[in-house]
Amino acid sequence: MVKDPHLLEFLEARGDAVENLKAIQLSLSRCVDEGMADSNDEYYNQLLVLVDEASISETWDELMEVVSQAKILEIDVAAWLSGHGRTSISLPWPRPPKRQ
Repeated sequence: MVKDPHLLEFLEARGDAVENLKAIQLSLSRCVDEGMADSNDEYYNQLLVLVDEASISETWDELMEVVSQAKILEIDVAAWLSGHGRTSISLPWPRPPKRQ
């Protein structure tokens, strides 16, 4: 049985992606709790889906698709926060290993 030399790196990247999504979710939840409206829980629901997808991703391609969507959502949430006078920081997203 051949082991993937990048398996540990993948598992760490998947954990980092889930952690970033949960950080965005926490920031969003705090702002909603303070009275800011997330229309129909749109961002929150998207975050829940992405957390699930990241958690069950089994390949770099699957994970990078989630990360791509998460980056877009991060920008959308940052713009929403900015519209309410809040700032956010850019999160460090995982990258796949370089192919040899």
